[in-house]
Amino acid sequence: MAERLSAATHLVASLELLRRSGDRKPGGVNNWAISRENMSHQAMATRFFDKVSGPRASAALHLARAASAAFLLAPTDRMRKSRLSANAIITGASIGTFPSQLYGTDGSDQASFLVQAAVTVARSSRQPRVADAALWFLGLQSTLNYAASGWVKMVSPTWRTGRALPGVMRTVTYGHEGAWRTAERFPVAARTLGHAVLAMECLFPLVFVARGRLAPTFVGSAAAFHAVNAAAMGLGRFVGAFCAMHPAVLYVTDPRRRSRGTAGEPPRNDLLPVVAAGLAAATLAGGMAAQAARARKVARGRQGMRRVRTRSGNVLAYLTENPQAAGPVVFFESALAASDLHWEWLRREVSQHLSTVVYQRAGYGASESRDRRPFRLASAVEDFADLARETAGERPVIIVGHSLGGYLALRSGQLLGDQVKGVVLLDSSHPGELDRSPRQAGGAVMLDTTLRLMAPSMRIGMGPLLQIPRAIHRLPADVLELALCQYRDARLWNASHREWKATRAEFAAFDGMLPKLTAEVLCLSAEATLTDDPVQTELHRELAESGRAGAHHVVEGADHESIVTEERHATEVAARIGAFVRGLTEGRP
Repeated sequence: MAERLSAATHLVASLELLRRSGDRKPGGVNNWAISRENMSHQAMATRFFDKVSGPRASAALHLARAASAAFLLAPTDRMRKSRLSANAIITGASIGTFPSQLYGTDGSDQASFLVQAAVTVARSSRQPRVADAALWFLGLQSTLNYAASGWVKMVSPTWRTGRALPGVMRTVTYGHEGAWRTAERFPVAARTLGHAVLAMECLFPLVFVARGRLAPTFVGSAAAFHAVNAAAMGLGRFVGAFCAMHPAVLYVTDPRRRSRGTAGEPPRNDLLPVVAAGLAAATLAGGMAAQAARARKVARGRQGMRRVRTRSGNVLAYLTENPQAAGPVVFFESALAASDLHWEWLRREVSQHLSTVVYQRAGYGASESRDRRPFRLASAVEDFADLARETAGERPVIIVGHSLGGYLALRSGQLLGDQVKGVVLLDSSHPGELDRSPRQAGGAVMLDTTLRLMAPSMRIGMGPLLQIPRAIHRLPADVLELALCQYRDARLWNASHREWKATRAEFAAFDGMLPKLTAEVLCLSAEATLTDDPVQTELHRELAESGRAGAHHVVEGADHESIVTEERHATEVAARIGAFVRGLTEGRP
């Protein structure tokens, strides 16, 4: 049953993707020339997928997968070796096509791949215990799918309050006008249905209690859930993909299979869940030990770091470079959830001619958050002011801020007054962006949910599972290991979530008045940011006008992260900062 349901999903998927061949051509959403950038840092994998992701190779793989799926749906049960080959072809073709079909596949193809891979293993042996292990894998995977999905939704207040269902139904991509109008007309019923979905997913592991008596109810509810989603949201392939695991759930929760088989079959072999539980416990213990070791390394900081205690009680770790240089001191203010090492390329360039200070805000890296008051962005600004007074003394100050760090730089420039001679904003946040940019408003919702999950996940040792962004891979090789440790440190994510909550509240209350500075402002925008969200052009121009004089330039080819973390862009930015500082200190014609 699992094999056939999954094969049907693969057949439909390949036929759909073959029909939409234009998606893989230049300008299409699945054009490999663009999609390959997602894995450009993995040279060996990229070279392999370059060979199988061209139009002809991709079409051949989909044809092979569709033909194999059709064979599995035919009455060919006695052709054991041929069915094994068909499953192996589907599994291999799914691996070969997935990176070049990121859009239009997603969860359904991932679930179908797991089913087909498990069936391939089961058919590779005549031993019943191998088939039982494969079925246990699918049963546990299905349980994990629903439980993880449910508990992730529980983090979101939109789901907890029951507002999610009508919210989804009114979207363009997954919405349904009739369902949305019904939910608006019967809000109590909509909330009840939303809470029922949460309960079904979160409590799905109960299929293993009460001798499996609850399993048919949960499996039936899940199947109905997928059927409704197919009708209302257009997620047709999800029905076959996830329901293909349901026979395995019913099999492994059936107590009759434990002591004796049915129709003369041997008793079910239950070794895999025992082994899986042991491996999970060992992995959890190992992950938590590794997390503790990473946390100690991050807390030590890098060589040469100093610390200063601010008036709030926080302890900030900072690193100075070329302190004897003439002219102003350049401070770097990092983005949300960004390591101080993100500045490394830029810091090294600027430090050749100017004194620089890079630091970690309270709670990040080697810095400590000891302030017992509720966190506000003003707290971070006051900490920075204390750091600047301690390290710069009476010398003039230039503040360079990236993303949220740009807005904090403006606030700090206002607080420090005439000591700050210039502020450089790199793809900076604007306090009005959540109200004026639909793109930013949508991203804010996703960011809130993500940040709620990150710190707890890191604490239980799941850091190695965290996908490392390209921004970190671009950093100099000698700081990469520490940057990875910082990125996987729970404290970074805990501090980021605290800052984000304060940021979102402050941006929501923005009255339209930006901080006004006596300093000059240089605003540098990443080209990709303005292309993807044209509203940012107006926002960045407003930021540039917040000082007594300002200028706005675009860094061509850069995106929000690479404007700081990619060497060639950092070199250009450093040159612009150098020219900006010379203009401030030497005067302009």
